[in-house]
Amino acid sequence: MGLFIFALAFGFFVLLLFLCTVYVYFRLVKAVKAGEEVPKWMYKLGQSFRFRYSNHYTFDDITDSAALKETNFFILSLILVNIIFGLVMYHRTNNFLEALYTVLKLQFALAIISVTLNGIVKFFLILLKPSGREAYSYSSSKAVIAAVCLTSFVFTLFMSMTGFPAKAPSVQFDTANVIIGETRAAELLNAGFSFSERTPDSEIVNKNDEHSSYGELVKLVKDGKPYGLMSLTPEWGTSDKLKNCIVTFYSISADNEQLSKVKFSNKELSKLTINDFKTKNLTDIFSLKPADYEEIKNNTFFILKLQTAGYGIWKSYSLEANFNSDGSPYSYSIRAKHSIWD
Repeated sequence: MGLFIFALAFGFFVLLLFLCTVYVYFRLVKAVKAGEEVPKWMYKLGQSFRFRYSNHYTFDDITDSAALKETNFFILSLILVNIIFGLVMYHRTNNFLEALYTVLKLQFALAIISVTLNGIVKFFLILLKPSGREAYSYSSSKAVIAAVCLTSFVFTLFMSMTGFPAKAPSVQFDTANVIIGETRAAELLNAGFSFSERTPDSEIVNKNDEHSSYGELVKLVKDGKPYGLMSLTPEWGTSDKLKNCIVTFYSISADNEQLSKVKFSNKELSKLTINDFKTKNLTDIFSLKPADYEEIKNNTFFILKLQTAGYGIWKSYSLEANFNSDGSPYSYSIRAKHSIWD
């Protein structure tokens, strides 16, 4: 839970920086329209950006329409750089979410590229200026650019820490559709399932002694037939009634007679072979296009991890397939992880 609170606080800090950047920009717009100077603190903020040049170099504390045009050009160039890079990534991956995530986590690098482009364009504009017209380096416009760069840097740190939300994988059996990390036990009870040796009002305790398994492991049953094992976890706090708990883990062994009725992300498990896992991408097997994933393969064990940056804010998921040494299936499982359950 502590990691979750810290990540939320960090996210709020990023939002605060973004709002401050917007405020700095509109202070410049307001000053130019009114024919006034921006506040002195904005000039100081812009002067702090001179580390790019030299400690002996200073910008001009001037506010005019040219400063606003320079700022607008930088913002436009930043937008265009993001769009161009996003299109290139989409062309390479054919995955919109993966392209979007890549762009978001590289915001600071893209901001620096935009600053460089802005400097190059301004250099050529100075060369083309008629002689006798003075060219200024505006600390007022640099204040906005500095704010954007600082915000993009902190945002990049935030993205590297929290990652990008992944679509939760699902399990289908009979008429039930279980979204791992979201579906409550009550939904399964209403669909005619039960949990062995448990009642809807049984107390489930999350002991928080493991980071890979939460709550309590129970057997899922319908009409006297076992449908595998599930971890039921209180959504908040350390204990709750079974019917209120979230399904955070599901596993079924290959020798379970109900395997033919079970699907992972609408893929029938009984029709999969070890050759499928060895020769195909796991994302293709389960028809998934996540923004961020990792595939782990060895001779008999295969894991698809979704959302690999951590689980401070967004849940992480893993789909696992385990085979015997002779290539026959042993078990299949899906789990969700989140810091609120640690």
